Amino acid sequence: MKRVICCLTVVMLMATVLVGCDGGATFSGSKTGDADHFDIEFEALNTSFSHDLELNEGESLEVTATKEAGKISLRIQCGESEPVYQGDNMESANFKVNINESGTYTINVSGQKAKGHVIVERVSQ
Repeated sequence: MKRVICCLTVVMLMATVLVGCDGGATFSGSKTGDADHFDIEFEALNTSFSHDLELNEGESLEVTATKEAGKISLRIQCGESEPVYQGDNMESANFKVNINESGTYTINVSGQKAKGHVIVERVSQ
């Protein structure tokens, strides 16, 4: 009887460990943002994060995206206007987004089973 209880305990512990390793964490990483940038680095991203930047006409944003796994999406949008940039299932890239209208721009980074790093920063004029 002791042997059966011991075996069941071991099986239950193994099952608990395996269930805990499903990679379903919502977010594991770090993010920072201020008036000039939004930086999010993640080992696991299964949600979305936003940051607002006040931008002026004629400015630009430099975007650096590094994808190691999963699906990363990025949207840069001013209010209800059409996004000035929309990237779904992005690959690693480095590019600039020109700002043609002053306003508050929302940078939204989302992921599904994603691992990587996204930096969006105002380019000094």
